[in-house]
Amino acid sequence: MIPKRNCYLLCKNVMIAVFFCAFLFMFIRLYFSQSSGKSANDQHLQQILLERKNVTVLPDIWPKDKVAYRDTTNNISVLSDNVHIFYYPWFGNPEDDSVYLHWNHEYLPNWDEKDKNVYPTGKHVPPGDIGANFYPLLGCYSSKNPVTVGQHMKWIRQAGIGVLVISWYPPDLSDKEGKPFDQLFPMFLETASVYNLKISFHIEPYEGRNPENLRKNIKYIIEKYGNHTSVYKLQKSPSKKPLPVFYIYDSYLSSPNSWSSVLSVSGKQSIRNTDIDGIFLGLVVEFRHKQDIVSGGFDGFYTYFAANGFSYGSSWKNWKSLSSFARKNGLLFAPSVGPGYIDTRVRPWNVKTTRERKNGKYYKIAWATALQTNPPLISITSFNEWHEGTQIEPAISKSNKGYVYNDYLPGEPDFYLNLTRHFVSQYSEILFKMKT
Repeated sequence: MIPKRNCYLLCKNVMIAVFFCAFLFMFIRLYFSQSSGKSANDQHLQQILLERKNVTVLPDIWPKDKVAYRDTTNNISVLSDNVHIFYYPWFGNPEDDSVYLHWNHEYLPNWDEKDKNVYPTGKHVPPGDIGANFYPLLGCYSSKNPVTVGQHMKWIRQAGIGVLVISWYPPDLSDKEGKPFDQLFPMFLETASVYNLKISFHIEPYEGRNPENLRKNIKYIIEKYGNHTSVYKLQKSPSKKPLPVFYIYDSYLSSPNSWSSVLSVSGKQSIRNTDIDGIFLGLVVEFRHKQDIVSGGFDGFYTYFAANGFSYGSSWKNWKSLSSFARKNGLLFAPSVGPGYIDTRVRPWNVKTTRERKNGKYYKIAWATALQTNPPLISITSFNEWHEGTQIEPAISKSNKGYVYNDYLPGEPDFYLNLTRHFVSQYSEILFKMKT
């Protein structure tokens, strides 16, 4: 039998032990609760940092702040307004357009008169035979089909690209393979708003184009589309209003003096500081063109061609000096990266310009070279220039009557969309670090 004193002491000790265990349990629970909260806070902080990394800016010149968008699933998505992609709205099919447009592209005559080889002539016969070395996942689609356009913009957003640079012709004009498509821009702008994308205008060298009549067409574009929220705009300085951005393809076809009459402040027909002012990027192909950009009153320049070495501007080795030239002259530099180049289904004599994709390696080098220049903008050639094989739009394996189309194997059809997204993310981080 246990003595009463010892029993009392035993009960006392048990109670102390119970209270101690309860206190220890509460302490441990509180500790892990705080740790869990800290983990959640860390995740929240990382999410905020990810948002901040996706802030788009134009480094050194023309600063612009913009918080990255969120997608409809509430996940943070990489989406950069500093990354632009060339988009072509000239395709058609019998279901939507009564006839095929561009998919049946003709074989073009040889530029080299000394080349005496015999090459194919005539037009392609869709849907099996198209004027491209790759075959689209969507087949021979129409650019006027809203479902197709919606899918395109969904893919562009998937790639993290914030701005479509859409080819533009005056209302009654087009290239000889297609039909006028200015009337499609309201649909493009509305669809872009659904995906929080922006649209810029790629002014094609329409018949008779010169700076004087382009002034009238710029007035038309700004008055008709300029107030839409999906039109991409930039500020030259914080004190100035945002202006729509225009890429001028083959700008070298007009003299610097004629451009200066419209684009310089003192020009006889100057649009500067008027209601139809804009940001104008010219095309640099040859070495002399960069000085023509300055003399012509342009705000910057791009290089367009996806074939490294094809031109002075498209040669990767020249991008560092072009970037330096741009900064010294207060110009925007938008190097054009591309996944490769092949156009032998429309220019069968142009094999020498082919640049193999090498399972994405070519594209990676192009991006890496562009990123080394810390450019304020990067342009991509292209989303869907199928004729020249520069597209990142999903493609599939296909053969037709003995001809085997190129594809993205061993990658999936959206391989280049995802690869683009990877580099857009890297670019966004670079811009964020430069900003901070």
